Amino acid sequence: MKVFKASLLVIKHHYFSYIVNFMIFIGLAVLISSLTADDFDPTFREITPTFAIVNRDVESPLIDGLTTFMSENGSRVELEDNRNALQDAVFYNATNLIIIVPEGFNESFIAGNPITLETVRSNQMARALIADSLVDQYMNMARMYFAVDSGMGEEALVSAVLQSLTLEASVEKVFFGIAAPIDGVYMFYMSMMNYILLVLCFLSVTNLTLVFKRTDLKRRNLCAPISLRSFSLQQMLASALMSFAAWIITVAIGLIMYGSNLSGVDPRVIGLMILNTFVLVIFALALASLMSTFVNSRNAQQAVANISTMALCFLGGVFVPLEIMGDGIVAVSRFLPTYWNMTALTRIGELTALDADSLAPVWQAIGVQLAFAAAIFAITLLLSKHIGQSERFASSVKTEVEV
Repeated sequence: MKVFKASLLVIKHHYFSYIVNFMIFIGLAVLISSLTADDFDPTFREITPTFAIVNRDVESPLIDGLTTFMSENGSRVELEDNRNALQDAVFYNATNLIIIVPEGFNESFIAGNPITLETVRSNQMARALIADSLVDQYMNMARMYFAVDSGMGEEALVSAVLQSLTLEASVEKVFFGIAAPIDGVYMFYMSMMNYILLVLCFLSVTNLTLVFKRTDLKRRNLCAPISLRSFSLQQMLASALMSFAAWIITVAIGLIMYGSNLSGVDPRVIGLMILNTFVLVIFALALASLMSTFVNSRNAQQAVANISTMALCFLGGVFVPLEIMGDGIVAVSRFLPTYWNMTALTRIGELTALDADSLAPVWQAIGVQLAFAAAIFAITLLLSKHIGQSERFASSVKTEVEV
């Protein structure tokens, strides 16, 4: 196992490079996952919109009651009653909804012919619609009480309206399926592992091959009493050891960071997601082995690592969801293993049962990834047999002297 021990020494020599790249990628994945946590929260949360009230009528209990009700369900923003201030507030989303009380509103309401409140929504339509619906709830309830008893005093009417609007119903959350749904932030982290593991596996393999491609070492190893197969297997074993170590650490970090969000999730579902990333490492090793046969310098190493992994991740749906891509791009993506990795991840997240029919798409996607890895490994062995023994190929390698 001399080649394996020598490979470990090379890995030890580059440990700082591995640590820096690993920390950068993990830091980016955790940072992006944390920033988008609200977008992936599967639980029900009440949204509190912002609002502003511009009263161009007299002060009245009816408008004060509206302000109180809106403040209990949102956050009030103070705005000046001038055109520029209102336009700026809408344009810059300073408030989700502007409520304008027109002149004569209170008098018309008491007269039984109320004037409609004017509302202006911001670009954040979801929150604006929620705020608008709150205004409608209050005004509809006030009209109903006034229609039932038009002689009711304004303060008594507002008190009855606010009391009615405070009534709440108990809600019970029920999960349909095998268990609680997968946390969206953890799903995003697992998808980002495509990029992390592809880059780290590529660096692990190419750092070794660049050293052993040096002309003097290449000629010496060809004369050594060791077969090319044994030499390649020991070198690949060292690369696999480094790659699987990175896989274990990334999986552990994900469970530590987001383990609290996975309470109630079926452990078998989490196990399937981890298995999917394990298959990704196998493909990444195969791809890195193939590309390492063409990488002859450190500059080429970085260029190939960045370009190839970015292309695979963009076209495979890691960075950009496939749902927003065109049909042509999706058709091309089907020929990429990252597409099938993301497909398997999505299918696992959608599981509501663990029977054979539900798991069939998952096993299919995982099987396609393994088929890609097997095909690339076969191509790599074929190329290494012919190209790896070429004196011209060995003499063109540019790498630093290892110590």
